[in-house]
Amino acid sequence: MRSYYAILAASCFYLGVGRCSSKTLTIPSLSEASEPVPRDLQSYSLEFAFFPDYAGNKSSPNRFSRNLLQNFKNITGVYPRVRVGGTSQDNSIFFSNQEESVKLIFQDPTADQPSEIHYGPAFFESYEALGDTKYIHGLNMRQNTSMRQLTDAAVEACRMMASNLDSYELGNEINMEAPKYRPANYTLQSYVEEWNAKTNAIMKAVEQNCPGARPGFMAPSWVIAPMVKVENWTLEELFHNGFDPKNRTTDISFHQYFGAFAPPLAPASYDLQRTLMNHSNIVDNVAPHIERARNLAYLGHPYTLGETNAIANQGRNGVTNVFGDALWLADYSLWCATNNIKRLHFHQGLNYRYTSWQPILSKGEPPKTRAPYYGQIMVASAIGHGQDARIVNIPLPEDTESAYGIYKGDKLSKLVVLNLQAYNQSAVLNRPSRDYQFRVPGHIKQAKVERLSAPGSDSQGSVTFGGISYDYDLLEGQPVAVQDLERPIHVDRGVVRISVPDSSAVLLTLS
Repeated sequence: MRSYYAILAASCFYLGVGRCSSKTLTIPSLSEASEPVPRDLQSYSLEFAFFPDYAGNKSSPNRFSRNLLQNFKNITGVYPRVRVGGTSQDNSIFFSNQEESVKLIFQDPTADQPSEIHYGPAFFESYEALGDTKYIHGLNMRQNTSMRQLTDAAVEACRMMASNLDSYELGNEINMEAPKYRPANYTLQSYVEEWNAKTNAIMKAVEQNCPGARPGFMAPSWVIAPMVKVENWTLEELFHNGFDPKNRTTDISFHQYFGAFAPPLAPASYDLQRTLMNHSNIVDNVAPHIERARNLAYLGHPYTLGETNAIANQGRNGVTNVFGDALWLADYSLWCATNNIKRLHFHQGLNYRYTSWQPILSKGEPPKTRAPYYGQIMVASAIGHGQDARIVNIPLPEDTESAYGIYKGDKLSKLVVLNLQAYNQSAVLNRPSRDYQFRVPGHIKQAKVERLSAPGSDSQGSVTFGGISYDYDLLEGQPVAVQDLERPIHVDRGVVRISVPDSSAVLLTLS
């Protein structure tokens, strides 16, 4: 480990290894379009079927999950918002007389998800296990046997969850799923009419049984990704064809992935660099959301990615469960925040290959904090406690690098620099680095240094941020210092200089 950490302090002096830039980079000022970044930008989506595994219940909470969410509260002052949904929400049927929390029915025991879920009132005890967290509860639009089961589930949610129920979500990715579960003549207009009718029934039941409760809806929860093309289902038509006439939507939600775990597959190392550790690919994938958010701004609702992660179909080993994914996640999150996307709900599931943590022992996999979690902690640390953080992108020339300035109010407060060039932990050569220098206001004298680091982009373990580990094996996800803090760097006449090794990132807090 000595040689790995030693190179974190390497500079451009090593001309055969480092890559230098004599250009001093200017940090863009805030634009009029820049909006404050919500402190719960880093949020979660938990697969409906596995929510009790992640949360535990009132009498036996999952302390590991609770600790990991508490870390965000400690850093930003708020908990991540948690959506409980996904594919399995549209396979979930509520039975008011069922004693068990949840019954999972697998047609294929090797499948990532059950084919059917039965849940009862005890399921809602899991919502009391993770602290003062706000939740979006997923409701089944696709396969309810009666409207009564749908409204019973909604009423049980508002009764049990009270003020922790932020909103409902009716259906998951219906724009992709409708051809599988609806008649051939089911159209966008059919969807609009069905959604309106069911939300009317839900809200009528809620108003009758939960006086004073006013949960809204996260909608429409469509998936928008390169591999999904659905003819005649356009968002412009949706919102102009009578969708949600009573304005019950509180958050606009779309789903985003950067590819799918399906043949043909490139080698994992190639896929990691091409698909994830590539700033230009992030820009290209997020561009449709930026345009859509502008087009839908007239609705007055926050634009969110209610389910997102790297590679659909639960991720891919060697790509989404390694440190390179943490770097992607940080760059992706900061780029979205720069462009006024308000929340990213990173999807999680038991044994999923992109999950930020494995909550319990399952299929031989013990509880574990995984690399992506550290990327989220870095982003949360960049935002911090303040309610007036705004972010600007600092243009850089290569696909394998990115940088951001974080303002508090109108004052530059922090810098984030990401070196996305892949470096394998098994490499025999010294780890290359890139040197950067930024022009900062003259009153700034030094910068605190917190690095997001691991032995390589292909590492599954030994990940830290700011010398801190959140591993389960150390203190069940609570922060533990495992390295000495790096000394603050001196700012020389308004210029801050920093070296960033390949496959690493750094947060600089200016003072």
